[in-house]
Amino acid sequence: MQKKHTFIAQEGRPYILLSLVLAGLVWFYLGLTASLPIWPVPFILIFLFRDPVRTIPAEPLAIVSPVDGEVIEVEAVRDGFLDRDAIKIVLSMGLMDMYSIRSPIEGKVMNQWLVGRRFAVSDAPRFAQWIQTDENDDLLMAIYTSVLPRHPRCYVQSGERVGQGQRCGFMSFGARLEIYVPAESRIEVKPGQPVRAGESVIAHFIHRS
Repeated sequence: MQKKHTFIAQEGRPYILLSLVLAGLVWFYLGLTASLPIWPVPFILIFLFRDPVRTIPAEPLAIVSPVDGEVIEVEAVRDGFLDRDAIKIVLSMGLMDMYSIRSPIEGKVMNQWLVGRRFAVSDAPRFAQWIQTDENDDLLMAIYTSVLPRHPRCYVQSGERVGQGQRCGFMSFGARLEIYVPAESRIEVKPGQPVRAGESVIAHFIHRS
């Protein structure tokens, strides 16, 4: 599990360092002019692998967006993972959005599903995670990618606790996420709305007395 925050995602550091070394070597052996086309690369990578600090909202029962992106769909569905009626919130990450994935809620990771690295059905999620709060509210997060070899990185294991807004995974170059919340949840977003990981509240759990 990753706990220490850095402003540049550690997943991108080897690529940034490699690009700097390459630019320096070309400059040393071939001159500054020959190295000029390479120097923008590390700065582009720093932007792509940025991981800024986010302020987690202090709202009871809030569900925050796990990624930067845009809401593209909200609908009532049947959650096939947990076999229940649910509301599905679909989020789309862009190629230029921040790649870090944050936990939508605080709770315990009950189970995780990872599709094999070989060919898989195109409409199957590459990864899914079930988190349950201390009040027994269940949330299911499924991640879909259009390029089969790519898998999200996950830094928590089944049985571990995760904090709301905690950095818990990484998915480079965009993906589609489906968040399944209880059917009685209050939805706070609508299609077309931009969201920020760890900060934007997308729904609230509802507890009725």
